[in-house]
Amino acid sequence: MVEISISPEKIFSVYGLPVTNTLFLSYILVLVIAAVYSLSFIKAKMLPGKLQNFFEMTLEKLFNFFKSITGSEERAKEIFPLAATLFILILSSNLIELLPGIGVFHFLRSPSSDLNFTIALSLISISYINIMAVRKLGIFRYLKKFLNFSNPINFFVGILEGISEATKILSLSFRLFGNLFAGETLLIVSSFLFAYLMPLPFLGLEILVGFIQAIIFSSLVVIFYVSAIETVHE
Repeated sequence: MVEISISPEKIFSVYGLPVTNTLFLSYILVLVIAAVYSLSFIKAKMLPGKLQNFFEMTLEKLFNFFKSITGSEERAKEIFPLAATLFILILSSNLIELLPGIGVFHFLRSPSSDLNFTIALSLISISYINIMAVRKLGIFRYLKKFLNFSNPINFFVGILEGISEATKILSLSFRLFGNLFAGETLLIVSSFLFAYLMPLPFLGLEILVGFIQAIIFSSLVVIFYVSAIETVHE
């Protein structure tokens, strides 16, 4: 049976920098996604073909979903590029583990089952949200959420706000990592014990879980953004 490890496996080095199996597959995913979307929209037509129509419909439904969360088309436009990119990347990373060989051969492992990958996405998301909030509210107005010396209660609330920013990173990364690592482990074990019929229900479950986790991650990013740019009241 293949060894199950939380940490990714190094497969080669580039100028002394280690490249793990999850990092290698994430690069491939990014290139494939970029190529597919570029080919679909680089020569966009008024009367779209099947591929262009599929992606336009998908992006439109995603935008409407995020708009329902923000309650504002303007806010949805501001966060949509990040949220949509995260959804597509995470969904692809989640579902790629269902391809034959993923999770079985050491050089192929779903990026979402690597804690480094999920923490990186969380750091990028929260950093982007804070930068956008500073741009919209101004540095002093935004920092007032964390540094409010008007009275002891507001000062304590500001400290809690600062702590919550760190917990957002942890909650986003560990939720995605835990679900996908557990699912990949279950698929490996069931495929080893029962190679044919036994893994089928788990494959269906993993498709559902992969989609739900992508929606949850991107939706939380949208919610965090809306919360970050809310006006600070006295």
